[in-house]
Amino acid sequence: MNLLAIDDSSDTLEAISDYCNIEGVKCKVASEGLQGLLEIQKQEYDLILLDMAIPEYSGFDILDQLKKQGVREKNLVVITAAKLDMDNFSDYKEVGIKEVLHKPISLDQLDELIDKYSKARKGAHISSV
Repeated sequence: MNLLAIDDSSDTLEAISDYCNIEGVKCKVASEGLQGLLEIQKQEYDLILLDMAIPEYSGFDILDQLKKQGVREKNLVVITAAKLDMDNFSDYKEVGIKEVLHKPISLDQLDELIDKYSKARKGAHISSV
C-alpha cells in the first residue's frame, strides 16, 4: 500500500504518517497543494487523502488541474471540515474521487480506508494475472 496525504495541518499529517509507519504502509505527505499535485503527477499511489481547504493551492485547484490533464481513476478520498458530500464533486468523479470524509478523521476511519484500498489493489493484481 502506497498512500499520499495532502493537508496543511502538520498535526494531521504527523498522525497519518505515524499510523502508516506502525502499520507498515508506505506514506508520503505534502503540506502544500502544489507539492501534492506534483507528487500525484510523478508517482502512482494506491490511496490519496486530499484536504480541500489548503491555503493558496486548494484541493479544488488540484482537482481542476488533474481534470485538465485528463487524469483518470485515482483513488482519491476528500477530507473536509465543510459540509460537502459526493454531490459537490460530481464534476470530478472521472478523476477518481471515491468518497468524502469529514474532519476530524479517527484512526479507525483511516484503518478502514487503508484496509479497503489495500484489498482493492490486491484484487486488481489477482484479476490481471
